[in-house]
Amino acid sequence: MAADVVRIFKPHSELDQRHGYNNAILSTALDKTVVTHGDYELATTLRGSQRDRALIELIDGRLVNTHMVPTRREWESKTLPIRIPIAKGLLGYRLFLIKRQDLDRFADIRSLQELKMLKAGLRQQWSTALAMQALGCEVITGSSYEGLFQMLVHGRFDYLPRGVNEIFSEYDRRHQDLPDMVIEPRKALYLPMPTYIFVSPQYPELAERLEAGLHKMIHDGSLDKLFWKYHRESIQRSELTRRQIFTTENPLLSPETPLDQKELWFDPLAPPPGSHNCTVPGLYAAVSEALLRRVGASRWPFRHLRWVDAPSIALAQWGMSLKRPISGLLILQVVSR
Repeated sequence: MAADVVRIFKPHSELDQRHGYNNAILSTALDKTVVTHGDYELATTLRGSQRDRALIELIDGRLVNTHMVPTRREWESKTLPIRIPIAKGLLGYRLFLIKRQDLDRFADIRSLQELKMLKAGLRQQWSTALAMQALGCEVITGSSYEGLFQMLVHGRFDYLPRGVNEIFSEYDRRHQDLPDMVIEPRKALYLPMPTYIFVSPQYPELAERLEAGLHKMIHDGSLDKLFWKYHRESIQRSELTRRQIFTTENPLLSPETPLDQKELWFDPLAPPPGSHNCTVPGLYAAVSEALLRRVGASRWPFRHLRWVDAPSIALAQWGMSLKRPISGLLILQVVSR
């Protein structure tokens, strides 16, 4: 049996470290299927390009036959999409790179409508740019990934929305050269944005193999293990539970998006694996279920939540309250915005 040759894009630049996790997921999915599908070879070929050009290359399949990017309907219709959000939707939680002098300005923002009055900066043809434009946001686009950071500090736009899994490495690698660029500490945007593995239509057997590998990873827990290995520090640094999160739908997602499969998505309310914060079996699930019934799964009504050591749990949301004495246990405290 000939080895599968999996050809992917190179990073956009030497500073672009966003693809380490995606490549680890890809390699693991291939490893999980060696017994059933044979050996493989992973090769990087072309430098990452704009989305339209990347789609052309992927459809052709000769230089690139696999790509991992945020989804869009055109890609789902013209390639072979594997509709498993490999980053558990973490990219959809957006923090903001801004100029230091704008910190007070962003602190005063109280609603999504107020955020829409500011200019966002994104790269041309990014799925996030198209989604935010469809939502009525003013988006200034740039043709260069590295150029976006320069455009921000030179005032071409007000903020650069970056995923929780992107923003800290981007900031850490650039803040010495761009000292006026900071991470806004109090706000976030949630725009559902799954990243899929897309396979060239010329390689249906490879698509079947990768989908089988991903399902094995979900079943044996290795997908979650890799997710937390790569993203735990960023999630902790993001302090999502201390931020005001503006939530919106993504009008560009296809009906096939598995939004109802909650186990596939990152949930900021859930304690991370290995956490000893919740010692009451079923308590978290019961609280989450009550909240979802009250406010709906698509809305994010909380400004602040935290795990605390307290003798009781109190949940208040638009007149709903649940009080239960739990002496000496760690419990979840939620505060409505």
